[in-house]
Amino acid sequence: MARYPNGADYGAKVDAGIARAVEHANPRLTFLEMYPWLRAGVVYVEDDFTEDTLSTTRWNLATDGADASAFAWSSAENGTIAGSTGTTDNGYLAINGDVLWKGDKNCGMEVRWKIDEVTGFTFEIGWTDALTDETLPAVTDVDTPATGNGAVDVAVIHLDTDQTLTTAAFVSESTTTSYAAQKVNIGTWTPTAATYYKSRVQLLGDNALYKIWNDTDPANPVLIASGEGGLSLAIEGATLVRPHILFGTRNTTAKAPIIDLIRVWKDR
Repeated sequence: MARYPNGADYGAKVDAGIARAVEHANPRLTFLEMYPWLRAGVVYVEDDFTEDTLSTTRWNLATDGADASAFAWSSAENGTIAGSTGTTDNGYLAINGDVLWKGDKNCGMEVRWKIDEVTGFTFEIGWTDALTDETLPAVTDVDTPATGNGAVDVAVIHLDTDQTLTTAAFVSESTTTSYAAQKVNIGTWTPTAATYYKSRVQLLGDNALYKIWNDTDPANPVLIASGEGGLSLAIEGATLVRPHILFGTRNTTAKAPIIDLIRVWKDR
């Protein structure tokens, strides 16, 4: 399977219908991290946003709202990109990759991010195919899980304070194989304002896993409560998907997310 080259080997098992990540030390991956050209058989993209222009060939940007601003490079420490939903109710901004990735090739993604306001907002992080409107979520209902907006294959961490469930859930559906929409609540987690989190969504064939850490100290990330879990028969692994990150405001207060790092990987 594709290796997440951070010195840890990312395996998995499916137990009682729930996929759960298992990690263990693997010294070989230390060398893979030090020498990227030794990542034989792995497609790997990492953007630390240290260049003064955000690549619009690598990333697709979208906004909706009268005064929304798309993600753009910010000359902040470490290199970040920042944007704003604007002050229009239901304003959005999104950053997506291209449809090049596949669960059957064990694709995974990881995002380090934070947001300044955590009331009246929504976000999605994970995998989808192309959406009809890239400024709207793939998940249309988290209470009774449902997807829409042209989405066929979905596996995302989702939160929407306009729903009855105002805390985060992991949601999946794959209409091509009749995998019904399903969710698992991520405890009662909602982000803390201005706090960095690291969110990972790993596909393993038709199964999908998530992990979320408080990344205030990147050298010592702390797994949030209920921050590890997954869904089996979640997404058709043979279908091409892309990394998908979306933030929105659910009132007239602008939300200004910051992304510090995006990683994406899969077997070649």
